[in-house]
Amino acid sequence: MGTARDAKKNYCDEVLNELAYMIQNINDLKEEGSVIYGKDSAVYKAHDKHLTELAEYLDWKLQILTTACPFDWKGLGEDVQSVVSVDDTGRAEEFAGGYIGG
Repeated sequence: MGTARDAKKNYCDEVLNELAYMIQNINDLKEEGSVIYGKDSAVYKAHDKHLTELAEYLDWKLQILTTACPFDWKGLGEDVQSVVSVDDTGRAEEFAGGYIGG
């Protein structure tokens, strides 16, 4: 019998697989459009722009969703991050004293 952790890992694998499949389908549509219409056509350029944005949006959401997966879940691909980090450039080195409460 599987544990809750295993169920969470399986769910995360399923989310990763499905969203990666959607992104691949969008990229395939872009390639097909370039073959059918040609890369210089107005139709292809309009579709390419929107399909690229859609693929990037799905990839961004995939990155966010996988951060909620179990800590030891590694994903199925090397390009998927399981941690979101924030750059601290521009952070002040000195901290102002303030009211701590009490």
